[in-house]
Parts: sequence; C-alpha cells; structure tokens
Amino acid sequence: MLASPQLSVYDVLRQSKQFPCSVARDPQLSTEYIPPRKRSSSGPPPPRPVRPIAPPATGRAASTGQRRPVRQPTGGHQRSGKTTNRKRLLPKMNRLDPLADPPALTESDLETGLLDLAMRGFIPQTADLTPAMERGMPCLMQQPAAFYDQGMKQLPRLDEAEHLAQVKLDLRAHILRTLAPPEEIPAQSDSFKAHPRLPPLPGRPPNAMPASAMPALPSGPGAGSVAEAYGTFCTELLEAVDVADLSAEVPALPPPPTQAEIEAAAVTRISASWRGCCQRRRYAEHLRKHNAAVRIQSGWHTCCIRSATRKELLRKEEEERKVQTMMMYQLGQDWFQAKALRRVEVHVCSLSIAEHRRRHMDSYQVLQASQIARIFRLADSKRDIIFVAPKHIHEDVLDYYSKIMQFRGIQNPPGRFQVVVPENMDMKDKFSLTQALLCSPKALKRIGRLVRNRMAMLIPEVVTHLEAKLSNTLRLPLIGPSARNMSLLSSKSNGKKLAQMAELPIGPWAVDIYDEDEFYNSLAGLVVKHPEVRTWLFKIDDERSSRGTAYIDLLKMQQVSHSAHASAPALLGGGVEDFTEPAVIGADAGEVRAMLQHYVPRRVTLCNRQVYGDFASWLAEACRIGCVIQAVPEHLISQTSVHFQVAPDGAVDVLGTSETVTSTPFVRAASWYPHTRGSYQVLQEVGLRLGRSLAAKGLVGFASADVVFFDNPNFDVTEQSLQEHRDSPAIIGSDTPENPEDLMFADLRSPSPDMSVATGEMPGPVELPQSRQADYEAALCHQEYRERPMDLVSLILGPHRHQGHQVGASSSSPFACWLVDIDVRLTDEAAMLFPLKFIGQVKAEPSQGLMHLTPEAAQSRELDTLYDLTEEERSSRLQRWAMITHVAAAPQLERMSHQVLFQAAKMRGVSFDLFHNTGCIFTFLDVVHNLFSLMAVEKSPEACARKMSAALAAIAEGPKGVVGAKAPRPPKVGAGEATDLLTLADVQMALRAPSAA
Repeated sequence: MLASPQLSVYDVLRQSKQFPCSVARDPQLSTEYIPPRKRSSSGPPPPRPVRPIAPPATGRAASTGQRRPVRQPTGGHQRSGKTTNRKRLLPKMNRLDPLADPPALTESDLETGLLDLAMRGFIPQTADLTPAMERGMPCLMQQPAAFYDQGMKQLPRLDEAEHLAQVKLDLRAHILRTLAPPEEIPAQSDSFKAHPRLPPLPGRPPNAMPASAMPALPSGPGAGSVAEAYGTFCTELLEAVDVADLSAEVPALPPPPTQAEIEAAAVTRISASWRGCCQRRRYAEHLRKHNAAVRIQSGWHTCCIRSATRKELLRKEEEERKVQTMMMYQLGQDWFQAKALRRVEVHVCSLSIAEHRRRHMDSYQVLQASQIARIFRLADSKRDIIFVAPKHIHEDVLDYYSKIMQFRGIQNPPGRFQVVVPENMDMKDKFSLTQALLCSPKALKRIGRLVRNRMAMLIPEVVTHLEAKLSNTLRLPLIGPSARNMSLLSSKSNGKKLAQMAELPIGPWAVDIYDEDEFYNSLAGLVVKHPEVRTWLFKIDDERSSRGTAYIDLLKMQQVSHSAHASAPALLGGGVEDFTEPAVIGADAGEVRAMLQHYVPRRVTLCNRQVYGDFASWLAEACRIGCVIQAVPEHLISQTSVHFQVAPDGAVDVLGTSETVTSTPFVRAASWYPHTRGSYQVLQEVGLRLGRSLAAKGLVGFASADVVFFDNPNFDVTEQSLQEHRDSPAIIGSDTPENPEDLMFADLRSPSPDMSVATGEMPGPVELPQSRQADYEAALCHQEYRERPMDLVSLILGPHRHQGHQVGASSSSPFACWLVDIDVRLTDEAAMLFPLKFIGQVKAEPSQGLMHLTPEAAQSRELDTLYDLTEEERSSRLQRWAMITHVAAAPQLERMSHQVLFQAAKMRGVSFDLFHNTGCIFTFLDVVHNLFSLMAVEKSPEACARKMSAALAAIAEGPKGVVGAKAPRPPKVGAGEATDLLTLADVQMALRAPSAA
C-alpha cells in the first residue's frame, strides 16, 4: 500500500474515473478543439459501436492470443491509373561517365524542381547549391514538413517535478502486510487545485458516511493465509454499498410433511418416472420406425430412379440399334450399286478392352496404330481412307508410305488418305482410341466434313458398345457384328457353337467356365474321357495375342496320366455317350480332380508371365471373365488361319491364308503368307462355311478362323487303298450290286417314285432270314461307302449337310484338322494382306492359294516376252512367298532416328525392290517407343527366311561407320525391364526354330 499523503496511480485513476469533472480550456488551444465527452455517473453506459469481428487467427497468433486489430473501413475509392507523369531519363553517356557534360534542361525538367533534378542526376552531386549572395534566393530551400493538421496541436508537457515526486510505484520487495482500512486523504493544496492542466480532485459526496463512522474492518488473516502469501498482488477495492436492513422479522420454517403427503409425493414421483420411461420407449420405437421408413423410402426412390434410368438407356440403345440396323439394311440393299461408286472408309483401330487390363499394358496407345497398313486398301481406286491414330505419325514414316504409293501409281497419296488424331487423347492415361474420339469434338467435326455428302462406312478393330455409339454419332454404318450379337460373337466360348452350326470338326472343348470348381471338374472330365490327349490348353474368353493363354502337359504329371488311363475303360465301357458333359462323368473323375487341383498350379505353363505372374491370378481373371479348355492334338503339322470377308449383301470372299510361326508354344512371332503346310481347299471351305454361318448371325465385315492340321490317329491304310481303286460304274447284267445312279440308262428311267414313298410311307427294313441278315447289313455298309464323297475336303472335314455322317476326318484320310478359334474382327494377320497385295503386286491363286504376281507387275510383263519358258517355270518365277513379323519391341531403336535406321538398313541391303517385287519393308515403325514390324517378300520360303533374318540382324546391330562408331553397345536380351510385348529376340528365336525352316 501507498502511504499518505502520497497518492498511488490506482487512486488517482479511480478518483478521476469515478468523479469526472470539466477541464478548463487552455487559452492557447484553437476554437476547433473539442473536449472529451463526459460520462454521467448514473445510468447504463452508452452503447459502443459494433466493430467487425476479426477473422480467426492462425499460426503463432492463435497460440499466443495476439492478433492484429481489424482495420476500420474508410471511404473513397482506389484509383487504378497512374498519379505521376513520365519523366525524362538521364542519357546513357552521363550514366556511364559522371564527369561528362551535363545534358541540356527543358521546361518540363525545370518544372519538377531542383531537388528532383539533383536526385535524378541532371545536376552533378558536386554542385554547390548554397546561396551565392545574401540578398539572393537560395537555390535549395528547406523547411519543416507538416505531418498533421496544424489546427490540432499537442499539449505541452510542462508538469512540475514536484507532482511527479508524489507518484510512487509499488515495486518494493515482498513484505508481509495486512489489509487495513485506508487512511483519510489529506486536503488538497492550493497549488494543486489551481493547476491549469489537471482537473481538481472531487470532494466527498454530501451524504457519504465519514471515515470515522464506518465500522472497523476485521483484523488481517493470520500467517500462512492466501492474503499473507500473495499480499503484494491483493488490491483493496472500496465501494459504497447499502447497509443491510436487519430490522424485518424472519419467517418461521414450514411444518414437516405428513406421512400421507410423503406417500403421495412418492407415488407421483414413481408414476412420473414410469410415464417418462414409457414415453421414451415409445419415442425410441417411433424414431426407429421413422428411420426405417426413411431408409425404405430412400431406397425405393433410388430404385425407381435407377429403373427409370435403365429404361431410358435401354430405350436410347434400342433407338440407336434401330438406326444402325436401318443403315446396314440400306447398305445391303444398295451394295450392288454402291460397290461400284467411290466411297470413304473410316478406320478406328481401337483396343477397347477392360481398363484394369490396359492399365498394365506396355505401349497401349501406340499399339492402337499398329494396323496402319490398312491405308494400303486405297489400292482400289474407288476407296479413300481416313485413319484415326492415337498420336501424330512421324513425317518420315508418312513420306515413306507416300513414296511407295506413288511408285505403284497412286496419284496424290496425301489426298487419298487422311490421318486424324483426337485432340483429347491425353485426357486420361491409357485412353482407348474410341473413347478419346468420342470426347474430341474437333476430330469428330473434321471427320464429318471429310465424309459429308459421300458414301462412307466405319471399320473398327473390335466392335463394342463404344464403337456402336461412335457409329451413331457419325451416322455411319458399322462394318462388324450386329448390335445384338457383338458380345456373343467376340467370345471364345461361342466359337464351339458356331463351329457346330457350320458343321466343322472341333476337338474336345469345354466352354463357359466361370468358377474354380467348375474349371477343375471340366478338366477332370475331359482328361478321363480323352486319356489319349497329352496337352490341354486354357484360354481366357476375351484375351488376345496369347496374353491369357496357359497350357499343361500331362506327361509331367504321371500320377494323373495313370489314373486317367485306369478309369477311362471302366467309364467308357459303362455306356458313357460322346455327348455327355465332362463334369458329370463317373465317380472316378473325383480322384483325378483332386490330383489336378494339386498339380496343375505347380506344373502349368503361362504363355505371358508379365501379364499374369502366377496361375492363381490367371484363374481369378478367368473365373471373372470366363474361359475355355481345349485339347491340343498329337503330331501337330501346322497352325494355319483363313481370313475372309462377309459383304453387306451376304457374299463371302476368302482374302487369303497364313501360317503361324511361334517362338514358344502358342506364342505367335511371325506368319507365312500363304501357309506352307496344309490344304488350301480345306481352309477355303472352312472360310466359306463359317462365313455363311456368321452372315446368318448378322455379321458384315472381316473374320478369321484358326485351323490346326495334324496326323489322323484313326487313319486306315486299307480304306485308303479301297479309295484309290474305287470300282467303276456297274453295267447291266453284271454281278456287281445294282446302284440306280450308276446304271447305263439311269437317266431314262421313270421319275415316278415307289408306291410306298408316294403315299408318304418310307420302306421298312427288308425281312430276311437270320442267315441272310449279316449279308444284307454288309451290303448296306457297302452302299453307304459308295455314296460317301471321296474328295479331299470331304475326307478331312466330313460331308457337308449330309444326314447320318459324323463331322470330322475319315479313316481313309491321313490328315485331320480342328477348328480351334474364331476372331470376328480384322486381325493383325489379316490386315497385313493389304500391304502384301499392294506392294508385292500379288494375288492368291484360286486352286492352290499360292501368291502369284499380277499382270500389272513389271516382272510379269517381262516374262510374257519369254516364249520358251514352260508353264511350270513361268509359275515358279511368278510365285512369291512372304513372312511378316508381329509388332515387336527392340531396345536398339531407342538410339536411332528414322533417317539413321533407313540408312543403316539400306547399307545392310535391307530394302525392297519395287521392280522385281522382292525385298524387305517396314509395315509399322515407331522409334520413340522402340516398336517395329517387318515384311519380307521373296521367291521361295528359304530366301524369305534369310531376308528376314538379315533385316532383324541389321536392327539388332544398329548403324555402322561414322554414324554408329561411337554408339553405345546394345543391351543384352533380358538386361532391361521385363515387358509383356513380343521382343526382337523372340522373333529371332522363332526363325531359328525347326518349324520355320
């Protein structure tokens, strides 16, 4: 506490706030001075203006509580223009040389003032700016700057030192003190009252009680109390309080409740509690029902919306399907006249596959341009091509193809084919080409302008609902499966039904497998039913290029093989029919199934382990999509393919044949054109039969069928000799059995049928004695054998549409074939036929299917002048063989450009002779992503294989000489990262295989 008569700061401030008074105005103040507003001692304080709430503090301000005060908004507006004028800059000579002559000043420079000129450098820093004469005006005048309004002046600080001595701060050391009543404030001195700066201290209120009359305060607390410990921080607050009036009488307490009142209150309390509990239960039940009703209503509303949306989508799909069907019907009706007119083909080679699959595919977007060889379809003068590419094709590659077309007689190739790239191709990583085109309005608009008022059609790679939507967007007929059968025809499981419809031979084949148990049951049934099959092939329904293919060799599982051979005789002897499902054959299949389930995951071979690392991942994908199981025949001769086209009017045209060259089992690396082993007549018949069946299913477009040839295990040499020495037609009067068709006067007989046939009744079996019944049955078999067709196609495929005969190879044929796969799309092998026929100037011979030069070829015209050649020599000179590799990856291309690659290939002799129609050419090339595809054409298969090997070696070794002298050494095979694509080493391995020789 502060001692009297000195005043503490707290006392002065409390008295000045509690008893405010007017302040005398200083005569030195101006008339504009406004004294501070007085505040009355009584009544509530005036309302304060509402300040804007400061935004929540963050960072250090939030933790410390310190925050910048909110700035009050001010009036006016912010000027956006400049408020100063542009001034002349000091010349560069003066900026570089301070001792140079100062520049001449203009009127505008003088208006800115001398100080501005000195700051800008127009006046040297060494110039003397002081006044030269007493009566003259100084060059530079200075005066105090006004920082505030002159009307508002500060109060002078003239307080006397004696008043400051009366104020003492309570900064003494900590001492123990007690709370005692304050002493009376002494009277004010005259000098302090007359002070002109501070207001006089107020006196005591008139009705205030004197200090002596106030009751004495209690004594201070004892030692150890809070006041004693924290006495330094305790401040006495004196207030005028009313004295409590204790004169009124205190009312008496109410009497205690009686027993009845206590019981009534308890009953009331219990009943109230029970009613509350019941109400809470009712409310909880009501709330539960309400929430359940809300969920039901929300679910029903969502269901209705979903159903309405589904119906709307189905309605739109049905409308689009009707429009597509109408366009295809109109195209079929007008095809006879339309094929003679000039037309435009829009080629979209999109790989519309599942997103989770293309996410892990290497170079997915670039592979969508691998069929750029389709541009060679403009060999027909009535076709113009629009090729939709996923990215801009390099100018060197386009010039490469344009020069070939010009040499083959195409006028203005850039005007005959256009390359369109969707502008939103990079919108999403690994975007399919069709999706990108649907999201690219500029590309769609350009295609629309190119096909406007012209006959056009859309030719995709594989047909999905995206291609159907694109067809309706462009209003172009779609060359492919119909909208209703697109998903059915693109499945490998449906290939078995199509083969049966076309009456084509197939091997043991289990389809529509969607479960792991079903997979092992089907495999066990096939193994037990066909114990002679050594290798079984597994395929995912919609995979391609051996990505989803796996196989198992039963010779690696001796236990399974022995168990299958042991159980097969009992099962087959028990009357198991050929059409019995594999999954329900006998009880012994359970034992085989258990062994297969144990050994297959360990012994199975995956054709592409970069796609599916183990059999478990393959089986999971196969069960989700569906898979098939096929038997691989023993003594395999060749794996061939026949490519055909179904016209809009239903006509089937066989484009050509090919034979697969594999690097590893069931992995395609290259293809022969035409096939080297197998029957062309059989392949042609397969294409025609299958084409007619697909046309009945609504297909318009391209398709390919894979056929394998192998040695017939049921071949009988005796029947072959009987076929070679087939009896001549019978003569009347001879002892040979009579056949009405072989009689000499068969055509002169009466055409009237027998009586039994005319009446509609077929003749029954002849009633003979038991001794003659065996001779009669032998005669029927002999008649059936004589009526059976004996041509090569019928012997291998079986008679077409012949009742009572089994489809498949006859025992008199040494060879047999199976249809193993159907691709209802334009495959990579089929697309390579277009550059082969255009660049090589070849066409397939109708009888044998061999490739011969066309009459337009220069070599063919040269041979026409040689009259001493035999027909066989002329045919051998005109014959051409081709080998085309599939798209493969070569890391060596990464360090070469297109020009360097073409120069290196030319130096190694890898080029195409457009005069003799032999050599090697790139059908696809992308050095940025290290992808390529080669085509070699020669006069014999051996020369073709050597040419292809030389071209692959040139790519593997890279450039030589000055260009490649300092090039780094190419990486070894397998040194880089693993890829799911075909590699250059795989193609070279396939050429070194015995089957490719």
